[in-house]
Amino acid sequence: MISAALAVLENEEQRNEFAEFYERYKARFYNIALKILDNPEDAEDAVQEAFLEIANKPDTFFSLSDKKRFHYFCAVIRNVAIDMLNKNKRIQTEELSDDVIYRNNDNPLENALFDNISHNEILLFIEHLPDLQREVLILVCLLELPISKASEALRVSENVVYQRLYLAKKAIRHFIDERNENDDGKCI
Repeated sequence: MISAALAVLENEEQRNEFAEFYERYKARFYNIALKILDNPEDAEDAVQEAFLEIANKPDTFFSLSDKKRFHYFCAVIRNVAIDMLNKNKRIQTEELSDDVIYRNNDNPLENALFDNISHNEILLFIEHLPDLQREVLILVCLLELPISKASEALRVSENVVYQRLYLAKKAIRHFIDERNENDDGKCI
């Protein structure tokens, strides 16, 4: 199923590593695509297309650890499936206008953690963020991909990545502020 993707790779070592990654996670990736597309054949096509897309730009994939590769691929497969769904339904995706950019140069999220909020509580909160915000947060903050690479992986403009990142950070700050108010009776 991934023979086209394997053919694109430069050497046998990369092809073996890519094929092993595919075998280990193909069922999970298929389930992600199936959940979005609700069609087994389309889900298989989405997985194939996502692997081909990643194989065409192997530097990012091979520079990541296995766990980070998994998260990166989840974002890519989700976006390939959404693109297929939109194409099948002939829905035109709408880019955000240039005047709606939320660029936030605050300190990294780690600086927002307070003593009375555990790391696990923040991670649990992040797990419940909307998918689009969580994906951007994972790609930019956890995987430390540049905005341009995250934009490429998600198939959206850099402005959209900035906006989703802003909204995710804003939600986390709100959670922290609420938590501090509840714990201390006042906002820090």
